[in-house]
Amino acid sequence: MRAIHSVRVCAALLACAFAHAASAQSYINFEGKQTSPVRLSPSGNRLFTVNTPDNRLSVFDVSNPQNPILMAEIPVGIEPVSVNAISDDEAWVVNEVSDSVSIVSVSRHIVTATLYVKDEPADVAFANGRAFVTCARNNQIAVFDAATHAVITNISLFGENPRSICVNSNGTRVYAAFALSGNRTTLIPFNLAPLPPPPTNPNLPPPTPVSLIVDAADPAWTNGANAPIKFTMPDNDVVEIDTATLGITRYFSRVGAVNFAVAVRPNSGDLYVANTDARNLTRFEPVLRGAFITNQISRINITSGVVTRYDLNPGFNYTNFPSLPNKTNALAQPTAIAFGPSGGNYFITAFGSDRVAIVDANSGAVTARIELNPNSVGSIADPKSKRGPRGLALKPGTALYVANRISNTLTVIDPVSRTVIREIPIGSYDPTPTVIRQGRGFLYDAKLSGNGTVSCASCHIDAEMDLLAWDLGNPGGNLETNRMKVAGSQTVVPGGIFSNVVFHPMKGPMTTQTLRGLNGLDPLHWRGERTNFSHFNGAFDALLGGTTLSDADMNLYRSYINTIVYQPNPNQNLDRTLPATFAGGDPNAGRMAYLNTNYSTLAGIIPLRCNTCHALPNGTDRGFTPAAALEEPQDFKVPQLRATYQKMRFTNAPGVPSINGFGLVHDGSDPSLFAFLSRSVFGTFANDAVVKRNLSAFVQCLDTGMAPAVGHARTVASNTVNTAAVSNNWSLLEAQAIAGTNIDLVVKGRINGALAGLLYQPASNNYFCDKTGVGPFTRAQLAAFAQSGDTFTLTGVPVGSGRRVGIERRLNGVLDRDASAPQLRIVASGAKAIVAWSTNGGFVLEAASALPTTDWAPETSLRGIWGSEYNMTNSPATNRFFRLKQL
Repeated sequence: MRAIHSVRVCAALLACAFAHAASAQSYINFEGKQTSPVRLSPSGNRLFTVNTPDNRLSVFDVSNPQNPILMAEIPVGIEPVSVNAISDDEAWVVNEVSDSVSIVSVSRHIVTATLYVKDEPADVAFANGRAFVTCARNNQIAVFDAATHAVITNISLFGENPRSICVNSNGTRVYAAFALSGNRTTLIPFNLAPLPPPPTNPNLPPPTPVSLIVDAADPAWTNGANAPIKFTMPDNDVVEIDTATLGITRYFSRVGAVNFAVAVRPNSGDLYVANTDARNLTRFEPVLRGAFITNQISRINITSGVVTRYDLNPGFNYTNFPSLPNKTNALAQPTAIAFGPSGGNYFITAFGSDRVAIVDANSGAVTARIELNPNSVGSIADPKSKRGPRGLALKPGTALYVANRISNTLTVIDPVSRTVIREIPIGSYDPTPTVIRQGRGFLYDAKLSGNGTVSCASCHIDAEMDLLAWDLGNPGGNLETNRMKVAGSQTVVPGGIFSNVVFHPMKGPMTTQTLRGLNGLDPLHWRGERTNFSHFNGAFDALLGGTTLSDADMNLYRSYINTIVYQPNPNQNLDRTLPATFAGGDPNAGRMAYLNTNYSTLAGIIPLRCNTCHALPNGTDRGFTPAAALEEPQDFKVPQLRATYQKMRFTNAPGVPSINGFGLVHDGSDPSLFAFLSRSVFGTFANDAVVKRNLSAFVQCLDTGMAPAVGHARTVASNTVNTAAVSNNWSLLEAQAIAGTNIDLVVKGRINGALAGLLYQPASNNYFCDKTGVGPFTRAQLAAFAQSGDTFTLTGVPVGSGRRVGIERRLNGVLDRDASAPQLRIVASGAKAIVAWSTNGGFVLEAASALPTTDWAPETSLRGIWGSEYNMTNSPATNRFFRLKQL
């Protein structure tokens, strides 16, 4: 009866959670990149999973492994993407946007400490008494004392975007995988590359000269005094670190281009990496159609370092689409690995396919596939109901837990029978708006492709970039014409001057662009040949090998894409000012030059400044630049500049190793802004090293539209409340909230002895409470509460989201602690009852008015912890309804 009842409850709650989400508002979509979203505690008694959209950690009691009971939901930082537990009570949550780790106490239901980790932390592992946190955007691993939380050091890495991290069996080594490591490809510039082949369409004119993508180690391009490639590319994919000395002992190369997860195989100690490899050395869209990515698991022999790759889709058809048998079995974008205790096989998630697979660890053969989405079984695609499995946690022999990123649910699988037991919400509430829920699956669903192996997200990793260039031209295509504004012409004529621009289908290599911040920036693509995002619909056929979407579905996709925003620029100060110096330049002087200094004039009349074309705030006026204006063979749209700081790790200096093979401009040929500004077209700037360094510094600190204080958090407790660090941070966050356009300021934790949330009110300079009749409180009162033993965390959140995050989770006009607790069915078995669901950390369990209070002993109401069992006076044979009352 208990199991049957649990299914009913979970199904009802799933529907309830989705219904609430449909009316959610004030939600900012950062599209956080989950890395290790679910893990068991060392004892295996508790399951921890991040509720990324709701900024919470969910804690499940798994004493009955196949029936997880949600026992706590604890607010953490903004966009939590990973979790790891030291014990049943202490978990470390990695928050991508907050640039922090929240250390959580389950028994106290609060964050007890916040560790600042910059920039975009991704994962955490424990070894040798230390915590190792990957800092993806900074290419570092931050090391903390796991007990005292003191910073030990930051280990700089030579590799791009470290995320997933794991520990060997005896804790002597940690391994981190570089998510965007690339595949050792780089570029021969158009003036040094051979001419492209002639078009196959006889009606096309010859293509313009374009650059060429090559292997950076190809002797055809590296040998000889005049060889164009004089730098080296180690292509580091995984790093090994000694946990005692904290020294880097080895790098492993040639593993994959995008490495999502790394795991240690029990017994052998070998490393297994879930990854995709890019086929960008292959030229032209018709050749790459449906086949531009290999989904694979790579094994690294820990003794020899030899890498063996296993294609997860061997023998698939890449020419005759659609291939329904292939779609039915495809495993696209593997994102997580979980080994069984023997090490003989492992489970993987296929994020793009809504499947979990079982793989033989020795041969790489897929022995079983488990479907997660009942609406999308086999070859059927249903992006609107996509699950998106992103993380795994295995309780050997009893349960496999799958964290689904897109549906924000937890799937429980019986690992023996290999069947889905149930799917439940990760939390009691999901604020994800309908526009995101309905449209997100179109980006990630590989079943929309010809054989089920690729999606838009195969290159636009988590809506961003793979940092590679692709030559997706079409020799058999046709010329296209688009009417576009001439860049900078609005300085001459209001609204600008428009011209017809002709695009040759053999466009040459183009680097992958981010999907963040596209709203309002039409036309799109490097050349601006896509009038708007809907114009990309043709790629579902031409590039993915699938079928174009209906207008309604494409509108859903476009609406979702328009919600994705940039994260704060980590190079700015927390108060949104520019630093005094950055990367050898003065960003403030650079800003003045950007806005006010003429580098040349057009036709001897029109003054040209950076801001003429790269207009702030986005860095583009959305016009096109004629080829001659930038010494290029083609016309290009003026690109936005807000992601420039993420593309600065290409070095083409002779004899110098480079992390990436592509840099700035459309094909990635320029290694730096300094080099770009050295082009003769930039007139007075071209030979002025000081101005170029200052401009470079400013552009790398360019505001992304999101204030740096968004996500910034500070935990206040009795031992920190009187410190200068807390006082200064508190003042800064209040000042940023008072500014009105930077952040809202919320407080979560134990306040005046109760679990509570607060929202700072700049007009009255006090903190409004989540319960009627309580507060408001002044800062002095909150400080006094902390001195008396309270612990709470101050967090800057995006403007407009403070009420939802701080005091009114559902935005339904009812404050969080005023909300009536839901009536829920509670299973009664023999002389016991078990609480099946929770909305808060503490509760009073009362008999509903229709039932006699004598059903409960020793008193009419019981206080306790979610998931606990309680004796009953009677032994009812049927389920009963009871009311949960929040403490």
